[in-house]
Amino acid sequence: MLLNLLKEAKRIGVKFLSFTSAECLGQDISPMHFASLLKECRSVNTIRQIHQKIIASGLLSCPTSLLSVSLPPLPSHSYVSPKSLGTGVVASYLACGATSDALLVLERVTPSPAVWWNLLIREHIKEGHLDRAIAISCRMLHAGTRPDHFTLPYTLKACGELPSYRCGSTFHGLICCNGFESNVFVCNALVAMYARCGSLDDASLVFDEITWRGIDDIISWNSIVAAHVKGSHPWTALDLFSKMAMIVHEKATNERSDIISIVNILPACASLKALPQTKEIHGYAVRNGTFPDAFVCNTLIDTYAKCGSIEDAVKVFNTMKLKDVVSWNAMVTGYSQSGDFEAAFELFKNMRKENIPLDVITWSAVISGYAQRGCGQEALDAFQQMLLHGSEPNAVTIISLLSACASLGALSQGMETHAYSLKKCLLLLDSHFGGDGNGEDLMVHNALIDMYSKCRSFKVARSIFDYIPRKERNVVTWTVMIGGYAQYGDSNDALKLFSDMISKPYAVAPNAYTISCILMACAHLSALRVGKQIHAYVTRHHQYEASMYFVANCLIDMYSKCGDVDTARNVFDSMPKRNEVSWTSMMSGYGMHGRGNEAVDIFDKMQRAGFVPDDISFLVLLYACSHSGMVDQGLDYFDSMRRDYGVAASAEHYACVIDLLARSGRLDKAWKTVQEMPMEPTAVIWVALLSACRVHSNVELAEHALNKLIEMNAVNDGSYTLISNIYATARQWKDVARIRQLMKKSGIKKRPGCSWVQGKKGTASFFVGDRSHPLSPEIYALLERLINRIKAMGYVPETNFALHDVDDEEKNNLLAEHSEKLALAYGLLTTSPGSPIRITKNLRVCGDCHSAFTYISKIVDHEIIVRDSSRFHHFKKGSCSCGGYW
Repeated sequence: MLLNLLKEAKRIGVKFLSFTSAECLGQDISPMHFASLLKECRSVNTIRQIHQKIIASGLLSCPTSLLSVSLPPLPSHSYVSPKSLGTGVVASYLACGATSDALLVLERVTPSPAVWWNLLIREHIKEGHLDRAIAISCRMLHAGTRPDHFTLPYTLKACGELPSYRCGSTFHGLICCNGFESNVFVCNALVAMYARCGSLDDASLVFDEITWRGIDDIISWNSIVAAHVKGSHPWTALDLFSKMAMIVHEKATNERSDIISIVNILPACASLKALPQTKEIHGYAVRNGTFPDAFVCNTLIDTYAKCGSIEDAVKVFNTMKLKDVVSWNAMVTGYSQSGDFEAAFELFKNMRKENIPLDVITWSAVISGYAQRGCGQEALDAFQQMLLHGSEPNAVTIISLLSACASLGALSQGMETHAYSLKKCLLLLDSHFGGDGNGEDLMVHNALIDMYSKCRSFKVARSIFDYIPRKERNVVTWTVMIGGYAQYGDSNDALKLFSDMISKPYAVAPNAYTISCILMACAHLSALRVGKQIHAYVTRHHQYEASMYFVANCLIDMYSKCGDVDTARNVFDSMPKRNEVSWTSMMSGYGMHGRGNEAVDIFDKMQRAGFVPDDISFLVLLYACSHSGMVDQGLDYFDSMRRDYGVAASAEHYACVIDLLARSGRLDKAWKTVQEMPMEPTAVIWVALLSACRVHSNVELAEHALNKLIEMNAVNDGSYTLISNIYATARQWKDVARIRQLMKKSGIKKRPGCSWVQGKKGTASFFVGDRSHPLSPEIYALLERLINRIKAMGYVPETNFALHDVDDEEKNNLLAEHSEKLALAYGLLTTSPGSPIRITKNLRVCGDCHSAFTYISKIVDHEIIVRDSSRFHHFKKGSCSCGGYW
């Protein structure tokens, strides 16, 4: 059998022949001969055959003293001489990567040295078989081999990377039982293990015991600092680093340890955007001589960029004598993160010119930069170049690419990216997301949910969301799904999902972005009661203080759009500091409620506070003037915008001015403004004209505006409905029929009018002529009594809003069944006396309903607040806040 080995190992052929001859002569073969043979082996099959011959020769059962041999070191490993031929076989198996064979032999060798078990455990960790590495540690104990100070750190590393707190704490007990609690090498591994398992308290307890025993070293401090950085306790990490700098300098350290210390702490500065502390650590690196190190410089560049000091990042980059691709990548990423995309793209071009190797990080930074800038198509083009260049995308690339698809609404490209990530195994289908809520696979899933939501493919987005196990979903998972519903889908689904998010088990605390999304949903639905509950939630939980600008601005917007602009003002006044968005949100709130004077007052206070009005500020101000009938004042602001503030008027500003003029009946001047515009009129301008023609019955101008919208392919059901209503008011019934036929031919359907009102038992919705509600008999009976009462007060139904070619009696009946009237009657039946009745309509409020509500507000003890698609109407004591400008 041994002769067959000549074919596999020619270099040891002579030895095989001599061994075979010796065997034939009845001579004993020395274990040294087998040891020499094992030394030459590079094939698992060869080792197995030699192993078999050793067993057949009975050499494994010889006394240990006869089996002492000196075996060669394993490649790339420091070698410890075995005390038996059996461990020599183990060494050979390990050298060829046959870990299963090595384990089987090791379990049969007595005694089995710990060094070989250590090598076996380390091999499994290197291969990523963490659970098997832990299992081998247990088998080592069962085999009677006592672990040493190398075994335990390897095993603890496997427990931490898995992660398995249960296994790690079990081995902690073993450490205490075997007297290793004073071994700093083992204790440092314990700190790292607990940190990786997310148990920062246990890691801190072990570290405190290390320092109490006085056995701490630089690695102990680096481990606990890294644990606090990873555990999102950056201030604690900085405090520990400061103590470390004072204490550890007395202990023996090396340059490598100092480098790791600095690289460990800088991410804490980055997360806090703590520029002063970053500069202090930079100075510390200069003083201890680690600053020239590329690892330190690259981390400094990244930290300075995240702290918003790109100038300091550039200085570090320019002082580096030897720049590697990581240095260039850090700089490109830094420019992208700071919003200086031009500089990022210029640096990227320079890298290509100088033939600096472009890796996946470079391409990902560029693609991310394009995506963040809203240049979706450029991001897709960069991805194509990346593939042609031969770079393999990673999860970050895919996430940036999906963001680009989302910004473009490019569903087909998003689906292709989804398929590509599955094909390249960047997206797994095993329902395992890393367990800590931060795995790359979960990040890709979150990006997919965001992309599909923004492309309005909610069925797919929700299926991906539901596929992720509830315990694996993190705050981003919930936020992208809630945000998708709130911005592009059904806000009711957003409210329901938010309730699920904060419900046990597996409740997830919302962040500031989640709060903004759910407040947006409340604003869309006019869900004031839920909005107040969210406000109370924010007040109770102090983690939103750092994002108070963001959250408070969303609260102002929510209260304004829910009809409670006075509470919005209370939120505004309670803000310790305000930014530009705070001021414009408050101005916009007053504008939509027709309180133009208050909007102007906010505008003046904003300037006194040191804020310079920009194009958005003026747009909101003109909107407020338009909805308050402040024509002359609005025109003055429009003229002073360029003259006094240097702000060029855009098409949106002209649209506000035209709307301002048209609402006040100055159609001639509005038309003249359209003709004199320095740019082509946009669809918004023609819609503003068309809407004004509805109020002022100008058929000719309305037809011209509609034709322009058709030319621009910007016509929708609202435009057709407006022109149809104008024809109906003018009793041009043939034109009404023509428009309806045109809509039918074009596949455009008129949205049915729908109104909803909040009652004690929730929200009730009504369509025109709706009789599906359980209280319908009471609703129609009350409505009939109210109509009769206000007719006696002088109310005359405006039958021109019936918009049907029927007799006046039938028109009166049709008007009485409008959805907003049904909602009002329900509100009166279910709302406590004196409480406001809040009604929301998806379309503009009907003119007859507006008139009826004005009269009804005289005879009921309620303020009637109606939000339509254009603005708010507050009916109280026989008047409306709109003043006729609606």
